[in-house]
Amino acid sequence: MSYPFIPARNYTRGRSGPIELIVIHAMEAFERPDTAEAIARWFAGPDAPQASAHFCIDNNSIVRSVRDEDTAWHAPGANHNGIGVEHAGYSAQTAAQWDDPYSHAMLWRSARLVASKCSQYSIPAVWLSAKDLTLGRRGITSHWNVSLAFRRSDHTDPGPNFPAERYVTWIRRVLSARRQPTARYLAG
Repeated sequence: MSYPFIPARNYTRGRSGPIELIVIHAMEAFERPDTAEAIARWFAGPDAPQASAHFCIDNNSIVRSVRDEDTAWHAPGANHNGIGVEHAGYSAQTAAQWDDPYSHAMLWRSARLVASKCSQYSIPAVWLSAKDLTLGRRGITSHWNVSLAFRRSDHTDPGPNFPAERYVTWIRRVLSARRQPTARYLAG
């Protein structure tokens, strides 16, 4: 699928290894309909941080900032083999805030994207702990777990209340529906 592309300023051309991880982030930005575009423009701008992500997602859009074949600077220790997916919102969000209509729309949109990447790169739709990462397992994880596993950053996003179990269930639902073309799926 094609997404609007706003190229990040800071990334590394190419990769040193195969894509094995999807790393989930919170943007530390308000949940607004234009947050994905705003953060992608920030990654691209003259005051860009020494950071980037492959995708920025809000409740109504996905913007690509780094191509899959290039290395985004999103989670030290997992940059070389990960795809970084930024989500509008904050690490400090409560479970209720991750369960509101905005987050449902955003996470459902994200689940479809991540399912396509899992399928494209044969990544299992499983949530990985820090220990799983140190053992070299493939799957989906958080920036916090990457920080714990590799001790190269102190980021805690997407936060302790991120609904990882529900999110992975949605990803699996999308993958299952794609294997059964007549099946219909709903977020829930």
